[in-house]
Amino acid sequence: MIIFDGKKLASKILDSIKKETALWPQKPTVAVVSFGVKEDNSSYIIQKRKTAESLGFGFKDYNYSKESFSKAREYLNKIVKMEDVSAVVVQMPLPAEINVSILNVIPPEKDPDLLCDKSVGAFFNGHSLVNPPTAEAIIDILKEENISLLGKKVALFGYGRLVGRFLVPMLIKEGATVAIIDKNTSKDNAKLISLSSDIVISAVGEANIIKSDMVKDGSVVIDAGFSILDGNIVGDVDLDSVKDKISLITPVPGGVGPITVARLFSNVAKLFKYSTKFKN
Repeated sequence: MIIFDGKKLASKILDSIKKETALWPQKPTVAVVSFGVKEDNSSYIIQKRKTAESLGFGFKDYNYSKESFSKAREYLNKIVKMEDVSAVVVQMPLPAEINVSILNVIPPEKDPDLLCDKSVGAFFNGHSLVNPPTAEAIIDILKEENISLLGKKVALFGYGRLVGRFLVPMLIKEGATVAIIDKNTSKDNAKLISLSSDIVISAVGEANIIKSDMVKDGSVVIDAGFSILDGNIVGDVDLDSVKDKISLITPVPGGVGPITVARLFSNVAKLFKYSTKFKN
């Protein structure tokens, strides 16, 4: 079994960004915005800050932790309109009190995560300048390992707004047949679909839901899940359970995550490069 090294591939992507942007007279600035208790996502923010600094990009960190979220949209709008902010990244998920429509405050030209409806629409219409970071990271991994999707059956656990809904058309474009397993899929059907699939991809965020009796011998498993179990970061796949059956897996942490961050900053660079400010 191969345990895929996401940090190694992420480093290659970041080196490519460094080379492209080395002589730019101006570098982009990323604003990361979190709502609610910052400790819930501080590790993500730290990782993004370190990446920005390594690239020579500007970085701003904003946290809105008021008791009331009534002015959250106004708060985000002020950040979006800052002239020195090139890209805005909102840490997900949002607190239950905040409607996801707040993300539409972010204009597509400052939206490297494809969070606003206009960005999503452009992606599905084939007009987006950038691809969703996590979905792109998953495709990157398969290509890096020379795993063809042509004619392959893929079981996709999770159809969320950040990964699943974007990943499906990208997988189909590569020639895969995709079966979506979500909250409406029975456990028995989920097991049957997964067991018959060549590739299993999970982006649910529920610890160790995929066991050895759900994967076939020699299958490829991409774990894009994230949750905390007994104080430890874990994925959706029970690695100890499946390791003797599968051919490749992405670990959590250290698999899909680092590549997602690298692709996020690749998107930041692309959007900045094609912005009016850069051309001027």
